[in-house]
Amino acid sequence: MMGRILNNHSDIFTFKELHFFGQLWSSSDKEKVLKNKESISLFSRLLCIQEFGIFNQDSFSQFNMKSASILQNNRHTALDVFSLFLETSSQKNNSSISCDQTPRNVFYIKEILENFPNAKIVNMVRDPRDVLLSQKNKWKRRYLGASNIPFKEALRSYFNYHPITISKIWNTSINSAKQFKNDSRVFSIKFKDLLSDSEKQTQNLCDFLGLDFSEEMLKVPNIGSSTSVDKRITLGLDNSKIGKWKSGGISKSEIYICQRICGDNMGTFQYKKKIFKFIPLFVIFQFFSFPIKLSISFILNLHRIKNLKEVIKKRILNL
Repeated sequence: MMGRILNNHSDIFTFKELHFFGQLWSSSDKEKVLKNKESISLFSRLLCIQEFGIFNQDSFSQFNMKSASILQNNRHTALDVFSLFLETSSQKNNSSISCDQTPRNVFYIKEILENFPNAKIVNMVRDPRDVLLSQKNKWKRRYLGASNIPFKEALRSYFNYHPITISKIWNTSINSAKQFKNDSRVFSIKFKDLLSDSEKQTQNLCDFLGLDFSEEMLKVPNIGSSTSVDKRITLGLDNSKIGKWKSGGISKSEIYICQRICGDNMGTFQYKKKIFKFIPLFVIFQFFSFPIKLSISFILNLHRIKNLKEVIKKRILNL
């Protein structure tokens, strides 16, 4: 949603989720100069992701000729290739600013700011219980408007969800961004505030980015939700998404676990906890099912990880 809002500004081009950091690049690749064939493959993969989406990048070689003509046999690091890809693609779309909307970039703020010192980070924060509801139903996106998502990816999304896993990742994402709260290049905005006072919050966002606000920015289609069917002709921000977890969809045990894990950070962002007189009975089931789901999820996600050690450090240990 934030990516679509920004894309409605004439100066910005929002890419699809590229997943460059963590999936195509790791910190250990920073200084490595790629062979020409490797540079072409990386550029082609990025073109393929932008054209067909993150789940359909197997046929990236069809872009090799185009990539070779842009790279021109020069020596590049992976970061050089990524930067050139962003620049050329944005220029092609008559925009001067590139926007990569990949959520996992929150774990790579340090690397992004070190290698792209003029970059600005927009960090969206959402109630972790709404995040649980969204992630629990993410596998259903294939049937709510995103029919291009392969069945195996829907299956992977199903096994990725567990209240312990999602709660811990929410916590580490908050802690990752918190390290840069005093950096003038990082702007945090609550999902709730954006939906409830969209014009003011988007104006504040434009001030941060040094851009002029336009009401056209808010005319975005209601798509991408994992709890409702896409409504492409309905434009505007849907404030019914605020606190949707209260209407059902996640169990008492899931809420309880989430609040236990995310409690401190929930307090920071003034997310009021649901009060429990007793520990929900199914909390026991959630703890028994956790290692099973985690193991299956690990196997299904291995192909999407560039550096396993780095991913564990950033997304789980917050190091």
